[in-house]
Amino acid sequence: MAGYNGYSMSNNAVSAYENGEKPFSKWTKADIVREIRNSELEFNFSMEKIKKVPVKVLRNRCLIKTSWHHTSSYYNTTDFYSVDLDFLTEVDDKNIDEWIEIYNKNKNEETKEEKWECEFLEWSGTRKHPKATEITEIGVVKGDWFYRQDGTKKKTTANGFRFIKKID
Repeated sequence: MAGYNGYSMSNNAVSAYENGEKPFSKWTKADIVREIRNSELEFNFSMEKIKKVPVKVLRNRCLIKTSWHHTSSYYNTTDFYSVDLDFLTEVDDKNIDEWIEIYNKNKNEETKEEKWECEFLEWSGTRKHPKATEITEIGVVKGDWFYRQDGTKKKTTANGFRFIKKID
């Protein structure tokens, strides 16, 4: 069945969307705030405070996995999430301030640059006959990215990526 955004989805996945469930990446800040505001529950935080929380933090703190559904003709599965209103009844303004503080601290640490010698795979060949070449190179690590000397970058969390030693 053709579903949201033209993807093939099961009838249950379509029903989940209609019931307010969505995949993690589909939740926007406005969606989360709207769900909280439209709830009939009492909260111990101000809506102005919750609006200041970055979407990345809102997703990680306020969403709960509620189901999974088939979302392609290849039987791929996707987790669906809803706003965890029960959890939010225990949250207050102080908790929200802590979330923002932790986020800002982590964000500042991610922007720190360090020089590393790393090893990673570089792929060539064809799809039918792929060839992996192991590359060892010195570059700059910033957040989850390794910036190579030629200006390209590699994800440090990729399979086959390895830190060898930090360069002072």
